[in-house]
Amino acid sequence: MLSFDDQDLLGSIVITAPAQALFHGVALLEEPVSRVLTALTDLGVESVADDGSWASGSGLVLDCGGSTSAEAPVRSVTVHASTAWNPEIEPFFSTPAQEPQRVHPVTPGIGIPIVRLGEPMSEVRARMGSGATWRPPFGPSRADSFWEEGVEVGYDAQGRVSRIAVERPAQVLFEGRELIGVRAGEIRAQLSESGVPVLSEEAENVCTQADIRLLVARPGDDALPVCGVIIE
Repeated sequence: MLSFDDQDLLGSIVITAPAQALFHGVALLEEPVSRVLTALTDLGVESVADDGSWASGSGLVLDCGGSTSAEAPVRSVTVHASTAWNPEIEPFFSTPAQEPQRVHPVTPGIGIPIVRLGEPMSEVRARMGSGATWRPPFGPSRADSFWEEGVEVGYDAQGRVSRIAVERPAQVLFEGRELIGVRAGEIRAQLSESGVPVLSEEAENVCTQADIRLLVARPGDDALPVCGVIIE
């Protein structure tokens, strides 16, 4: 899976089985993450844990599908432009203009009530208060995480909202239906029956008509619940 940045330049490559990914001869996919990390350390590559995934400054990310077990197999490998990778997370502080909402109905092409696509970063921060900012390896030029809301806001090169990601403790409503926590196969069937086309892609279901993506922890498993929603 290829992802491109705001200038349409290739920013990352995601590799999953049945392909294999090798790093200086070390097999990465479907191997226990502890074994892979040990081999990478021997090569001088140190990695930092991040909630079921491991990232290194060399531009390599190992994802274990959300599992933090040392024996969990690596489910996907992402390689991104190391020159764009800045794992430093910088907190910022301000008093929110409103109490956390945590229930976010989606309006296609617009966003959610507390964040609108195309909105300037300054207005988002003034409304939502304290959070942390960082530069993702691909996609938005910068992203702000607002933990109280369960919302991450991505900005383009001009500092305007280009992506909204929502996860627990928040909830997302689309046409009156809850999305997060509902089995992926179930919500896809419900949306399709109501006339909303849904495409099943790698670890996500894409509603092209509404410009939203429903994320799951493991590709191809319709029994797993939707764990996050991205609005673009």
